[in-house]
Amino acid sequence: DSTLSLTLPSLNWSVSRIYPFKKKKAMGEEKWYEKISFTYTGSLSNSITAKENEVFKKNILTDWRNGVKHYIPISATFTAFKYINITPSFNYTERWYSYKIDRMWDEERMRERQDTTYGFNRVYNYNLAVSANTKLYGFYKPIKAIFGDKVQMIRHVFTPSVSFSYAPDFGSDSYGYYGSYQRTDRDGVPTGDPVIYSYFANGMYGTPSRGMSGNINLDVSNNV
Repeated sequence: DSTLSLTLPSLNWSVSRIYPFKKKKAMGEEKWYEKISFTYTGSLSNSITAKENEVFKKNILTDWRNGVKHYIPISATFTAFKYINITPSFNYTERWYSYKIDRMWDEERMRERQDTTYGFNRVYNYNLAVSANTKLYGFYKPIKAIFGDKVQMIRHVFTPSVSFSYAPDFGSDSYGYYGSYQRTDRDGVPTGDPVIYSYFANGMYGTPSRGMSGNINLDVSNNV
């Protein structure tokens, strides 16, 4: 039916791991802050679905679906009490959108109405995490009467680890990513619960999720 889906351009770029506080020439013992590192990846996409003879007549701002995404993970690994490896991390994601969609309830037509405003919109989210792990080794010399001469030694590696992650509630009003409206009947009486929606639900790279999250994970590995 002459419908064309076009993505132009689609770009991806990245930066290798950087240690911003590391000395160019190593002198003495490495400081804790010299272990902090980060990487960066970015992407840009611009796409449209329309009839073939209309594609290049469309306005790139109002008719095309586009966005830019930046992702920066920061991490470091430290050693505590000589044997415990501790790894804190901070992950930051930012999106740039050229439009914002407001939704509201039209009491006359009894249906949802949308209003799109154009301009620069910065939508970001982040999370924190920290993990700790260590290894314990044990050796056992087997009894020859049971294992024979082929098994010289049995090694047991015990690896306990614990991690914690946290992300705030990006659905709160302070971030401004979500709105709400109330459905009503023809008499203006509210019906049902308020409808909560994201201003950037149709964005190329999505929108931060609602609700605060915190997780604790415990893991024990055994290798014999």
